[in-house]
Amino acid sequence: MPNWQLHYTPTPYVDIFRSLQSAALTSDDSFTDLGAGMGRAVFAAGWLGVKRATGVEILPDLHELAIQNAQCCRLVNCDIRFVCDNALNVTLADTSVLYIFHSFGDDVLRAVLRNLENRRETSRRLRIIYMNPVFNSVLKEFHWLEQIDEVAPSRNWLSTANHYNSAIWQSV
Repeated sequence: MPNWQLHYTPTPYVDIFRSLQSAALTSDDSFTDLGAGMGRAVFAAGWLGVKRATGVEILPDLHELAIQNAQCCRLVNCDIRFVCDNALNVTLADTSVLYIFHSFGDDVLRAVLRNLENRRETSRRLRIIYMNPVFNSVLKEFHWLEQIDEVAPSRNWLSTANHYNSAIWQSV
């Protein structure tokens, strides 16, 4: 397994919520997090009231932690799901908000976007939240996407957590 796939760092909730606000989530949205880890972004989207929040994680240990977190969270009325699978195997047909932390390489990101491109004519507007957008140039290759915002990382002087900027994209 490549080294970039072995390092897991949870994103601070403040950065997740700022990015979700920028993408203007609604109760009609179906949210998917590719590389969900322990589920922070999924829980945040559920708390904001999306119709469904799904986390996809390839690593079984992190997937199990997300499941455990879901079992003890207070979001009992939310449709929250976790799937242990590769991002390339997941059908994103119902997704209206896609959340990606820089958790895989540019080749996988490009393949995910190609899969989305094939389904975009039959679905509503898609928003993509790309946290820590190392390969933001890959999204620029897809002319059916436009970047609508960039959210600067928050400053928390009392925390040693890494904070990340995010690029917000939408289909045109």
